[in-house]
Amino acid sequence: MESPGGSILPETSGGPDAETLARLREQRRLLRGVRDGVEESGRSLAVRESPAAWRSPAQRAYGTSRGELSMDLAGARRALDDALWAVDEAIDRVKAAL
Repeated sequence: MESPGGSILPETSGGPDAETLARLREQRRLLRGVRDGVEESGRSLAVRESPAAWRSPAQRAYGTSRGELSMDLAGARRALDDALWAVDEAIDRVKAAL
């Protein structure tokens, strides 16, 4: 998906056209799907756990790992939101140039 310049946006060196707009819209659809999956996974990790006194050391370590994973997923979601914003901006630019 990445173009030669390191951007996630499709190459538009030939100028904006309907095909470029279609590729950007497809990219937006795919990014939304991934972002929604990441968000759903993050919600599933947010299950309340029992107090630490009632858990074994292994259960506490597992809970810590889940918390770390939840933070990683939140960072991934922010990055995906940024990518969606960039694609939306590119769509607006292409539409304005058509």
